[in-house]
Amino acid sequence: MIGFTSDGREQTLPPGGHYARPGEHGFRDTPSTDLHALVAEIDAGRPWREAVAARYQTSKNWLYRIITAESRTAFVGPVLPPGAGPVLDIGSGWGQVARPLARERPVVALEPVAERLAFIRAAARQDGVSDRMAFMETDYFDVQFRTPFAAICAIGVLEWAGAFQDHTDPQQRQRAFLRKARTELAPDGCLILGIENRLGLKYLLGCPDDHVGVPHVASLPAPLARRRWDEAGQGRLQSFTYSLIELRRLLLDTGFTRIEFFGAFPDYKLPAAIIPLDDEGRELNAWLTTQPVPAEHNGYDGTLLPPGFQLDLQRHYRELAARGTAQHFVPSFFVRAG
Repeated sequence: MIGFTSDGREQTLPPGGHYARPGEHGFRDTPSTDLHALVAEIDAGRPWREAVAARYQTSKNWLYRIITAESRTAFVGPVLPPGAGPVLDIGSGWGQVARPLARERPVVALEPVAERLAFIRAAARQDGVSDRMAFMETDYFDVQFRTPFAAICAIGVLEWAGAFQDHTDPQQRQRAFLRKARTELAPDGCLILGIENRLGLKYLLGCPDDHVGVPHVASLPAPLARRRWDEAGQGRLQSFTYSLIELRRLLLDTGFTRIEFFGAFPDYKLPAAIIPLDDEGRELNAWLTTQPVPAEHNGYDGTLLPPGFQLDLQRHYRELAARGTAQHFVPSFFVRAG
């Protein structure tokens, strides 16, 4: 049973249970009608992977890979330690993390977009794990958990924590998100983040940012990025990523004391290599001096970067590794914080 408070009322959610506090906003990567149609197909008995492949494998291959790739949970083990305690998966998306984890331990899938959560529930029923999950259709800020979690996963979430709202400064809302997560962990629990590096080498060399879709904005220091976005007529910038040093400081300032970084190549979304960044990045720098990095892609749409760009990345990584500084320029981070 998961205990939580919402709208001033204490509530509990049993295994397999569904709680809904509908909101208007949330991240969507496909039209609502598509998801409703997919759920109907799955509920009618079509295997969910087959239904997703038929709809997206050719027409939206990047989305298809994001939904179905087994590497989505490659961080389990290297970053998320084993255990039996409950896991909260915030911004559960298509359930790519929650469903596989539920085979081993209880999971709460929290997703504010109703049709996305409906897909997660339908796929979980087919996978035989729905009785090991609880499903919450709500904004994370609108509930307070009484059940402490052994782990909280926020994979591709922190950068969006300040978006889809206009009453709080986005970066202050990111801080509030981290403080809240810290209070809802068990004493030995950990927060797992997956997030792009503001100073990722590919972004510095001109690859479009994964969130705003253009180069040379999100990679700038936050005050300058805000100004450039506003000057471009885009209004308020709502998505922010951080460098290794900035993100460590942000976590320390919001109550975390045990912080471990991992570099993810080509990114946290579809990681082919996950390398610890402790000991001043010694392991990463040694690896980069002898191994070619996995081919990197445009994280906005999944397009592979041109061969010449890939070669430039490799050469720069080798030079940075020789100087012992490559840990600051990896494309993405996984972070374990407690």
